[in-house]
Amino acid sequence: MVNILDGLNSMPWVSLGRLPNGWVIELAQIPPRDKFKYSYDLWSNGLAFEAFGIARTYKATIRAAGYGDGLWLLNFDTQGRLLNASYTGARWGPFEISAPTQDFSLLAYPRYRPEIHRLIGGTWLRAKWIDKYESSHLTYRLEIVEAQDALYQAAMRTLDDFVRALSAMNTQQNDPLTERLLDAFRKLPLRTHTELDAEAARFHEILGISGHIPVEPPELALDHYHAIPLKVQDGCGGLCTFCSLYGRKIRIAPVELVFRQIDLMAEYLGEELDHFTKVALLQGDALVVPPETLARELEYAREKFALSSSSAFAHAFAKATTVARAPVPQLVNLKKRGLLHVNLGLESGCQDVLNLVKKGQELSEFHGAVSALCEAGIGVSVNIILGVGGLKFKERHVQETVEFVRSLPSAVTVFYSPLQIASTSYYVRNQESSFGRLSDSDMIEQENVFQRELGAYKYLFVPI
Repeated sequence: MVNILDGLNSMPWVSLGRLPNGWVIELAQIPPRDKFKYSYDLWSNGLAFEAFGIARTYKATIRAAGYGDGLWLLNFDTQGRLLNASYTGARWGPFEISAPTQDFSLLAYPRYRPEIHRLIGGTWLRAKWIDKYESSHLTYRLEIVEAQDALYQAAMRTLDDFVRALSAMNTQQNDPLTERLLDAFRKLPLRTHTELDAEAARFHEILGISGHIPVEPPELALDHYHAIPLKVQDGCGGLCTFCSLYGRKIRIAPVELVFRQIDLMAEYLGEELDHFTKVALLQGDALVVPPETLARELEYAREKFALSSSSAFAHAFAKATTVARAPVPQLVNLKKRGLLHVNLGLESGCQDVLNLVKKGQELSEFHGAVSALCEAGIGVSVNIILGVGGLKFKERHVQETVEFVRSLPSAVTVFYSPLQIASTSYYVRNQESSFGRLSDSDMIEQENVFQRELGAYKYLFVPI
């Protein structure tokens, strides 16, 4: 038995010795911890090694002299699903693994290493903290890992070989701890990369969403490991010319279907429920669900997901026009039932821009919706779009948006994202020529203004 420091925790590891294929494997199990107390392991410059350990976590290291020049660290959840993989070297068999770009501003930890992370829905990310402090916030860089990525391919090959190697080993070991830990790994059971793909398909089938979930509320972008998505409705009912995320028609999911989602999601997560503390209500206008129905769904989610009985937990997108129709006492009741935070799409503080892109929103109504949510004790964030309105509204979009956001309650968080539109959209076909497209430097200028004047954060779109 050996002790190895990994990030912020030190746990006993057991060695399985040298396998017939030349690998040297060591295993460890991290015990469960309080689901409402978690931290990020910044020593490894990666997301949530320690957050993984809130539930029981199974870890393995793999090295093979002559085959690779580094060491693999694999983390598994209690359902045998690989959560993340990191490698300390540059070569593993036929794979050449490039180190990520080190764009540090102030300091660099010596243990910066290539690593990838799997989100709940199967998306793999290369997600790195950049070691730069800005007003007590760590800057974040994120990219989706494609199937042809060398680190991903090497990790999946290693995963499959690791699963086969463990299944072939004799469970009778000389050391009782080694025998117990090996038996625990084999009983998970560990899943191969094709079985991981099947798990991702199962996850999306539960939600009734084909492919990736397009987007979650932006305040959850750095917290995917702790938020369970539930689809309570389809579409958003909007006519925005720049948006193709949702269908136009609102469809409210029957409450029995949402209850079934909750049951199946609890089954899918199993013991992993121990580290999920939030729920994301999908899709574009969750508050369009009748309040009595939404309250029942929140209560059922709280019970089945073993969430705090005293704290709100649910995040949602909503349209300001929908919120504006809800009396404050109704919002207060939803807060009591679990509604924690609502994200609203402002897009621009210039009414002329909103009218031209068919947002269907009056700024006075938007202001009233934000005020009502704040009065009910529900957190609020708003989204603005860089470049909307193009050159024609370049100055007005920035100036009037800054003025309007400053008029909102100070507790409101602001996110921004660049204008991203499909080439077939109405905006491109009929409006962009009259608006004019902003240059890259113009977009950066708007970004800088929103950061400086509003303390706005970049909206990280992460499909899961």
